[in-house]
Amino acid sequence: MEYISKNDMEGMVKETYSQDAALYNAFPFLETPPPNIIRGTDELIKAFKGYLDYQGNIQVDKLYNFLDSEEVISFQAVITSSKTGQWAVSDTWLMKNEMIFRHFGTAHKL
Repeated sequence: MEYISKNDMEGMVKETYSQDAALYNAFPFLETPPPNIIRGTDELIKAFKGYLDYQGNIQVDKLYNFLDSEEVISFQAVITSSKTGQWAVSDTWLMKNEMIFRHFGTAHKL
């Protein structure tokens, strides 16, 4: 959330995602309806910037079902967006060499 609060999607992707990372996205913020697969550093940065443009400011209301291991980080959350309201979101990150290698993201508007 630190990167999101600073609107630093470039730093987030370059510092936490592997160069061969892919985002499997089922969240309706891209021009092409979900599901989407986004690959590569530049495309991930573009997608996450688009996500912040779509959502505006994001507040985490509730974080639950958190799993943290060497190979997987996963959580569910309820967030409130300044532009689109309240959402239930879920993210799973498969890790490789302490970097996100695969990111699976889903969301449902509440």
